[in-house]
Amino acid sequence: MSHFFRSVHWLALAIIVASVSAPSLAADKVFSVEIAPVLVSRCISCHAGQKAKGDYRLHTFKNLTEPGNSDSKPIVPGKPEESELYRRLVTAKAAERMPPGDDPLTADEIAAIKSWIIAGGTFDRPDPAAHLRSILPPRNHPLSPEKYPAPAAVFALAFSPDGSELAVGGVNEILIRDVSTGKLLRRLQRLPARIHSIIYSADGKSLLVAGGTSGEYGEVSLADAQTGKRLRVFGLFDDIVLSAAFSADGKTIVAGSADRTVRAYQVSDGAELWRSALHSDWITGVAWSKDGRFVATASKDRTVKVLEAATGKLFTTFNGHRRQYAPHAGQFEVYALAFDATGTAYSAGGGAAIRAWEPEKTREENGSAADMEERFKKAGHTRYLDFPAGKPVFAMVLGDGQLFSAGGDRLIRQHDAATGKIVHEFTGHADWIYAVAVHPATNHLASGGFDGEIRIWDTKTGNGLATFKASPN
Repeated sequence: MSHFFRSVHWLALAIIVASVSAPSLAADKVFSVEIAPVLVSRCISCHAGQKAKGDYRLHTFKNLTEPGNSDSKPIVPGKPEESELYRRLVTAKAAERMPPGDDPLTADEIAAIKSWIIAGGTFDRPDPAAHLRSILPPRNHPLSPEKYPAPAAVFALAFSPDGSELAVGGVNEILIRDVSTGKLLRRLQRLPARIHSIIYSADGKSLLVAGGTSGEYGEVSLADAQTGKRLRVFGLFDDIVLSAAFSADGKTIVAGSADRTVRAYQVSDGAELWRSALHSDWITGVAWSKDGRFVATASKDRTVKVLEAATGKLFTTFNGHRRQYAPHAGQFEVYALAFDATGTAYSAGGGAAIRAWEPEKTREENGSAADMEERFKKAGHTRYLDFPAGKPVFAMVLGDGQLFSAGGDRLIRQHDAATGKIVHEFTGHADWIYAVAVHPATNHLASGGFDGEIRIWDTKTGNGLATFKASPN
């Protein structure tokens, strides 16, 4: 796993509980609510991917019904004793019983699977090829630890619309602090184990929250800003959600995940509007153009995709982070995105510069294979904002014509977006910085590091105003 998420040092803080409902549900919801959660929590780790044991895969319903090497039918509708899936759960032969080397399923879980097969072993969702993780009901997240053994790494920060409060991602929670004093005001609990994106709604009454558990689960939801209660869960992902954003009018959201999908949802009813899977690696950032025309998605695959916001169709691809010729050549993962009011996109990641570019001109310059050699000779329209340390940029935010970026060199840099000149360098963090937020009206900047330290800065003077930890202690 990339150094971008060195979470192994603190994920032990999270108490991860996958809920399995009691077997007393309507028949039309039996598989997705009773059976799929058991298969995901107990079976998928061994029976998915190219190296699935026994060449049997059950990460989708379609795979679940197809035999592995034994050629025995996994599911025989109405006949659990002839179904290999059920037989492997109840056999007295230790070498054959599943899951191997682990506690057997509970009596209730086995009974639910048996009853489901007797009832016909049917699928209750529209797409049998969908990953089982994506059809599960939303998780019932646990309460956060009363106290943290160590501060949580900070991957998300957000100022309230009036600038008086700062929301900080914690362990299964968001910590709300007073900006002027750093005092902990409230804890919004029962949220995903790790929070990667927090955005206030325009009225400040709710929070768009994205996160999950790496390699296992992702979620994007709307939570009450006072209580933390999830008002709506928009979608479940096969892997952690790393970025989410509201459209300018607040009517639509987009979210990007390590499962390589980006999805758009309607805020009013949670309906999925479109889904795109064009990247070959994690989607690390998403951003809307201010006019609502485009959604841009950044990825570890070293590209930025520009999608038509209305349909999710590809408009163009920005390849400026993997140039073989011209200035700033190299192959660099992309971690952060932002659009300014003019439609200029800013993207950053590896390398020694932030790229500033325009989707329309990028599309024109991409041309075709016929003119590839000629295009390689041209520098193109991209501007480069120097990031002198050459360390990765993990977080970036725009505010009032100022661009703030931070990353692996433990500094925050303030660029004037129009000129590209550095206005301030904010120093003081002792570890990599993964989150920045700005509130232009109060001239406040917030930054959060992997060591759990949060700092508040004055953007006019560059002075530090407060320092505190991402911990309820």
